Amino acid sequence: MPLAEDPYGGSALETRIPVHEAAFEPLMLAARDRRVVVFDYRKANAARPEQRTVEPWALECWRGHWYLAGWDRERGAERVFRLSRITGRVRSRALPFTAPVPDHVTVRGTVESWAGETATGTARIKVRADHGYPLRARATATRDLGDGWDELEIPYGRGLDAWLVEFGPDVIVLEPAELRADVIDRLRAVAKG
Repeated sequence: MPLAEDPYGGSALETRIPVHEAAFEPLMLAARDRRVVVFDYRKANAARPEQRTVEPWALECWRGHWYLAGWDRERGAERVFRLSRITGRVRSRALPFTAPVPDHVTVRGTVESWAGETATGTARIKVRADHGYPLRARATATRDLGDGWDELEIPYGRGLDAWLVEFGPDVIVLEPAELRADVIDRLRAVAKG
Protein backbone atom coordinates (compact mmCIF):
# COMPACT_ATOMS: atom_id res chain seq x y z
CA MET A 1 0.00 0.00 0.00
CA PRO A 2 1.37 3.41 -0.86
CA LEU A 3 1.80 6.00 1.86
CA ALA A 4 -0.44 9.06 1.69
CA GLU A 5 0.43 12.50 2.93
CA ASP A 6 -1.09 13.36 6.28
CA PRO A 7 -2.14 17.03 6.67
CA TYR A 8 -0.87 16.88 10.27
CA GLY A 9 2.72 16.13 9.27
CA GLY A 10 2.78 12.32 9.50
CA SER A 11 1.95 9.70 6.95
CA ALA A 12 -0.93 7.30 6.70
CA LEU A 13 -1.51 4.06 4.86
CA GLU A 14 -3.87 4.40 1.93
CA THR A 15 -5.66 1.33 0.61
CA ARG A 16 -6.08 1.04 -3.14
CA ILE A 17 -8.11 -1.66 -4.82
CA PRO A 18 -7.26 -1.91 -8.52
CA VAL A 19 -10.09 -1.74 -11.02
CA HIS A 20 -9.45 -3.07 -14.51
CA GLU A 21 -13.03 -3.36 -15.78
CA ALA A 22 -14.25 -0.56 -18.06
CA ALA A 23 -17.76 -1.06 -16.63
CA PHE A 24 -16.74 0.06 -13.12
CA GLU A 25 -16.94 3.85 -13.51
CA PRO A 26 -20.25 4.03 -15.40
CA LEU A 27 -21.82 1.58 -12.95
CA MET A 28 -20.48 3.47 -9.94
CA LEU A 29 -21.91 6.74 -11.28
CA ALA A 30 -25.24 5.12 -12.17
CA ALA A 31 -25.56 3.60 -8.67
CA ARG A 32 -24.72 6.96 -7.11
CA ASP A 33 -27.20 8.86 -9.30
CA ARG A 34 -29.87 6.10 -9.26
CA ARG A 35 -29.90 5.68 -13.05
CA VAL A 36 -30.96 2.47 -14.81
CA VAL A 37 -28.23 0.80 -16.90
CA VAL A 38 -28.24 -1.55 -19.87
CA PHE A 39 -25.32 -3.87 -20.67
CA ASP A 40 -24.49 -7.18 -22.31
CA TYR A 41 -23.61 -9.91 -19.79
CA ARG A 42 -22.11 -13.34 -20.38
CA LYS A 43 -22.89 -15.85 -17.62
CA ALA A 44 -20.22 -18.43 -16.75
CA ASN A 45 -22.12 -21.21 -18.52
CA ALA A 46 -23.20 -19.22 -21.59
CA ALA A 47 -21.47 -18.95 -24.93
CA ARG A 48 -23.08 -15.61 -25.83
CA PRO A 49 -23.90 -12.53 -23.77
CA GLU A 50 -27.49 -11.43 -23.08
CA GLN A 51 -28.67 -7.85 -22.70
CA ARG A 52 -29.59 -6.94 -19.12
CA THR A 53 -31.47 -3.90 -17.82
CA VAL A 54 -30.51 -3.26 -14.21
CA GLU A 55 -31.28 -0.79 -11.44
CA PRO A 56 -27.78 -0.64 -9.86
CA TRP A 57 -27.57 -0.58 -6.06
CA ALA A 58 -23.99 -1.26 -4.96
CA LEU A 59 -20.53 -2.34 -6.13
CA GLU A 60 -18.26 -4.50 -4.01
CA CYS A 61 -14.88 -6.15 -4.43
CA TRP A 62 -14.54 -9.75 -3.27
CA ARG A 63 -11.37 -11.83 -3.72
CA GLY A 64 -10.01 -9.49 -6.38
CA HIS A 65 -13.17 -9.31 -8.50
CA TRP A 66 -15.75 -6.52 -8.65
CA TYR A 67 -19.47 -7.28 -8.45
CA LEU A 68 -22.62 -5.20 -9.00
CA ALA A 69 -25.84 -5.86 -7.06
CA GLY A 70 -29.11 -4.51 -8.36
CA TRP A 71 -32.62 -5.16 -9.59
CA ASP A 72 -32.72 -7.09 -12.88
CA ARG A 73 -35.83 -5.82 -14.68
CA GLU A 74 -36.17 -8.75 -17.10
CA ARG A 75 -36.02 -11.32 -14.31
CA GLY A 76 -37.92 -9.23 -11.78
CA ALA A 77 -35.44 -10.10 -9.04
CA GLU A 78 -32.31 -9.01 -7.22
CA ARG A 79 -29.17 -10.17 -9.04
CA VAL A 80 -25.40 -9.89 -8.66
CA PHE A 81 -23.17 -9.46 -11.73
CA ARG A 82 -19.42 -9.96 -12.00
CA LEU A 83 -18.02 -6.91 -13.81
CA SER A 84 -15.47 -8.92 -15.79
CA ARG A 85 -18.40 -10.68 -17.54
CA ILE A 86 -19.91 -7.42 -18.81
CA THR A 87 -19.12 -7.09 -22.49
CA GLY A 88 -19.24 -3.86 -24.46
CA ARG A 89 -20.38 -0.51 -23.16
CA VAL A 90 -22.59 0.21 -20.16
CA ARG A 91 -25.40 2.55 -21.24
CA SER A 92 -27.41 4.74 -18.84
CA ARG A 93 -31.15 5.28 -19.23
CA ALA A 94 -33.18 8.15 -17.78
CA LEU A 95 -35.74 5.81 -16.23
CA PRO A 96 -37.02 5.77 -12.65
CA PHE A 97 -36.23 2.82 -10.39
CA THR A 98 -39.17 0.41 -10.08
CA ALA A 99 -37.90 -1.61 -7.11
CA PRO A 100 -37.10 -0.23 -3.65
CA VAL A 101 -33.39 -0.05 -2.87
CA PRO A 102 -32.71 -2.14 0.24
CA ASP A 103 -31.06 -0.54 3.26
CA HIS A 104 -28.39 -3.25 3.23
CA VAL A 105 -27.23 -4.91 0.01
CA THR A 106 -25.60 -8.32 0.51
CA VAL A 107 -23.23 -8.53 -2.46
CA ARG A 108 -20.58 -10.47 -0.56
CA GLY A 109 -23.08 -12.92 0.94
CA THR A 110 -24.53 -13.72 -2.48
CA VAL A 111 -21.12 -14.23 -4.07
CA GLU A 112 -19.93 -16.31 -1.12
CA SER A 113 -22.88 -18.65 -1.58
CA TRP A 114 -21.99 -19.07 -5.28
CA ALA A 115 -18.41 -19.90 -4.36
CA GLY A 116 -19.47 -22.55 -1.87
CA GLU A 117 -18.71 -20.41 1.19
CA THR A 118 -22.03 -21.51 2.67
CA ALA A 119 -20.98 -25.12 2.29
CA THR A 120 -23.21 -28.05 3.10
CA GLY A 121 -20.69 -30.79 2.26
CA THR A 122 -17.28 -31.61 0.80
CA ALA A 123 -16.29 -32.07 -2.83
CA ARG A 124 -13.27 -33.98 -4.13
CA ILE A 125 -11.64 -32.52 -7.22
CA LYS A 126 -8.50 -33.09 -9.27
CA VAL A 127 -6.50 -29.95 -10.01
CA ARG A 128 -3.59 -29.71 -12.41
CA ALA A 129 -0.32 -28.97 -10.56
CA ASP A 130 0.49 -25.24 -10.38
CA HIS A 131 -3.12 -24.28 -11.21
CA GLY A 132 -6.30 -23.46 -9.29
CA TYR A 133 -4.75 -21.34 -6.54
CA PRO A 134 -8.11 -19.96 -5.27
CA LEU A 135 -9.30 -23.56 -4.92
CA ARG A 136 -6.10 -24.60 -3.17
CA ALA A 137 -6.55 -21.76 -0.68
CA ARG A 138 -9.94 -23.21 0.30
CA ALA A 139 -8.86 -26.86 0.41
CA THR A 140 -9.30 -28.72 3.68
CA ALA A 141 -7.04 -31.54 2.40
CA THR A 142 -4.57 -31.93 -0.50
CA ARG A 143 -2.97 -35.08 -1.91
CA ASP A 144 -0.36 -35.36 -4.70
CA LEU A 145 -1.70 -37.80 -7.31
CA GLY A 146 1.42 -37.74 -9.48
CA ASP A 147 1.37 -37.16 -13.25
CA GLY A 148 0.95 -33.41 -12.66
CA TRP A 149 -2.34 -33.61 -10.70
CA ASP A 150 -3.39 -33.05 -7.08
CA GLU A 151 -6.59 -34.09 -5.34
CA LEU A 152 -8.29 -31.46 -3.18
CA GLU A 153 -11.16 -31.63 -0.74
CA ILE A 154 -13.04 -28.33 -0.73
CA PRO A 155 -16.25 -27.08 0.90
CA TYR A 156 -19.23 -27.72 -1.38
CA GLY A 157 -22.31 -25.53 -1.54
CA ARG A 158 -24.71 -23.96 -4.01
CA GLY A 159 -22.96 -22.36 -6.98
CA LEU A 160 -19.67 -24.23 -6.78
CA ASP A 161 -20.26 -25.71 -10.25
CA ALA A 162 -20.22 -22.25 -11.90
CA TRP A 163 -16.95 -21.40 -10.15
CA LEU A 164 -15.28 -24.69 -11.12
CA VAL A 165 -16.17 -24.19 -14.81
CA GLU A 166 -13.99 -21.07 -14.82
CA PHE A 167 -10.91 -23.28 -14.35
CA GLY A 168 -11.64 -25.18 -17.59
CA PRO A 169 -9.52 -28.28 -18.24
CA ASP A 170 -7.37 -27.70 -15.13
CA VAL A 171 -10.10 -29.07 -12.81
CA ILE A 172 -11.92 -32.41 -12.84
CA VAL A 173 -14.69 -33.13 -10.32
CA LEU A 174 -14.43 -36.57 -8.72
CA GLU A 175 -17.41 -36.34 -6.34
CA PRO A 176 -20.18 -35.76 -5.47
CA ALA A 177 -21.78 -37.10 -8.66
CA GLU A 178 -24.34 -34.27 -8.90
CA LEU A 179 -21.58 -31.64 -8.84
CA ARG A 180 -19.68 -33.51 -11.55
CA ALA A 181 -22.84 -33.68 -13.70
CA ASP A 182 -23.56 -29.96 -13.20
CA VAL A 183 -20.02 -28.98 -14.23
CA ILE A 184 -20.18 -31.23 -17.32
CA ASP A 185 -23.57 -29.72 -18.30
CA ARG A 186 -22.17 -26.18 -17.99
CA LEU A 187 -19.10 -27.05 -20.06
CA ARG A 188 -21.27 -28.63 -22.78
CA ALA A 189 -23.45 -25.50 -22.91
CA VAL A 190 -20.37 -23.34 -23.43
CA ALA A 191 -19.00 -25.70 -26.10
CA LYS A 192 -22.30 -25.69 -28.04
CA GLY A 193 -22.42 -21.88 -28.19
